[in-house]
Formats: sequence, structure tokens, C-alpha cells
Amino acid sequence: MIEFPKFDDVGSFPLPDYIDIDKFKQFYWAGYKGIVNNADIFENRGIYNYFIHPFLQSFQLKLNAGVEIINYPQHMDMYTQFLKPIEDYETEPSLIDPQKAIIPELFILESFAKNYYERTGNTLEIKVCITGPIELYIKKHGFTLYPDIVMNIAKSLNTILKKSMNNTKYLQYSIISIDEPSFGYVDMYNIEEDALIKAFDKTVEGIDATIQIHLHTLKKYDTPIQAKNIDVLTCEYASDHSNIIPKKDLEQHDKFIRVGITRTNINSIMAEKLDAGTPYDELKTYEGTMSLIDSEEFIKKNLLFALKHYEDRVKFIGPDCGLKGWNPPQVAHELLRRTYQVIKEVRNTI
Repeated sequence: MIEFPKFDDVGSFPLPDYIDIDKFKQFYWAGYKGIVNNADIFENRGIYNYFIHPFLQSFQLKLNAGVEIINYPQHMDMYTQFLKPIEDYETEPSLIDPQKAIIPELFILESFAKNYYERTGNTLEIKVCITGPIELYIKKHGFTLYPDIVMNIAKSLNTILKKSMNNTKYLQYSIISIDEPSFGYVDMYNIEEDALIKAFDKTVEGIDATIQIHLHTLKKYDTPIQAKNIDVLTCEYASDHSNIIPKKDLEQHDKFIRVGITRTNINSIMAEKLDAGTPYDELKTYEGTMSLIDSEEFIKKNLLFALKHYEDRVKFIGPDCGLKGWNPPQVAHELLRRTYQVIKEVRNTI
């Protein structure tokens, strides 16, 4: 019997409406420094009100929606979150000081998970999205890639992961996802395929978890599929039904796939509604934004395709990408909840 794929999500999530983004950033980095300096950040009112509390609110929304392996809510943008500490605490070009390498959100989750376990007896399964070494390099330096700097970024990310994750009976870091959204869309110069593969492998070297690589296109899947430390490729199928690869290629390399079954490209979905004649003022309302979420019928059709096409090679399912644009957070929650309802229905019939 084929094991039914698990429901996970990806990356970003909208901040609560009452939180000012500049205040969040200010106290996010104050929290980062506090953790590095062994301070009790939970006792700092600003850090708690503007960083910890909204973060835990977002996590609770994901938990309530039924996500089975929850990606910690990423309110900080995917580039600054990793580039700033690497730059601030580098000991060599793009190589971070191991004593200053953390993901502060995971530190906060340890306390939450302990309380949750004591209340419910359940262990939380967590997914950790990190921006990949190629994506970070391109953001900082452009499209001419120097392999030694790429490798230093990969080493820094590996250090950040190892210093941040602490598996306990309360929480389990089940998935690490390398986020490489530009890979396959842009041309890169001065670097060979082998160096790219080595960078992917170095990023997650020695990490005891299932390793995903999150791609927005599968046009160049033949490169990461060769990485020995990557277990799962992604398929942003919901927004692009041509975004598939042959099952036999996964089998040949003993890899699996995560399939996106719910669209998250909110601007494109909104454009479709506008083209269909829906007034913009109507779409800007709470109800209008809710109307942009895919129907259960659409989500179910995508899920059934994934199960049929990939069979035992589909390991994870969920929304295509992160949900930062789905404001307010209750809309993002509904998108996750609706996805879960479809997964639960199909799982119960197989």
C-alpha cells in the first residue's frame, strides 16, 4: 500500500495587521542579538510584543489549519534573514562566525513546543526553509558566480542550521528545505554544474532530516536531482500544470517529489479575476481576498493528478509557495485549512 503524502507548507506568512513591519524588523534583530548574548528575550517587552507574540500567533494559525509538518512562519524577508547575519558576523568573505549563527524563530519554538507537548502529549513536526546558496549569491553579487564564495555561503547556511536545530521529545525538525526560486529561470556564469551540486550538498551536509529543494520551475531539475544529500524536489504544479517531471527520473536517482496543489501566486490570481470583470475595489475587501483562494474542487483535481502521475514518489503536498501576500493572516489560514480539508477527504477515501 502506498503511503499517503504528508501535508507541509512553505516559508513566508503575513504579519498580523496590528504589527508595524519596521517595528517587527527592529525587534527581530534585537531578539537575534539577545539570543546570541544568552539574554532572556521573553522578558523584553518590545521583543515579545513585536516579534515573539506575532510569530507564535502565526504558528498557531498554521497549527489550527491542519498543517502536519509546519514551516516556521517567516515574517522576515528571505534574503535579509540570512544575508544580514552572514555579513554582520563574517570571519571570512560570506563565512559566518559559528557563535553568531542562529535562526531565532527556532529558539522561540522550543518554548512553545514544550508547553504544547505538556498540554497535548503531541510532538510538533517542524519544517525549516532556508534561502539557498545560489539564491543568496545572486541577490548579493549577481549572475557571475565564483564557486569559492558560493561554497562559503553554503557552509554558513550549514552552520546556521546545525546551531539552530535541537530535536527533543517536544519537537522534531523533520524537513529542511533549500529555497532556490530563481534556479531554472536565470542564466548563471562562471560556474560548472558540479560546483552547484556541491553547494547544495554542503548546505545540508550532516543534517538528520528529509531534505527538500524548493524550486519554482523544474526546467533544470536535472542538476539538483544529482545531489546526494537532497531527497525531495518540489513541483509548483498548482500554478503551472506543465511543471512536472517523469516519475522514472525520480526512480533512477532514488528521489521523491513535493507537489503544490493550491495556488499561492496571489497577484496572478487577482489579475485573472480583474480580466474576468471583477472590480478591483471588490477584490481589495476581506471577502474579495477570500474569493481568490482556490476551490476545493480545483485543489482536489491537482492532488489526484499528483497521486496518479507520481504514485509512490510523491512524498509531500501543500500550497505552491509561501503566503506572505495573503493578508490578513486569517485569509492565509483559510487557504491552508481548505487545502487540509481536501487532503483529509482524499486520504479517507484511499
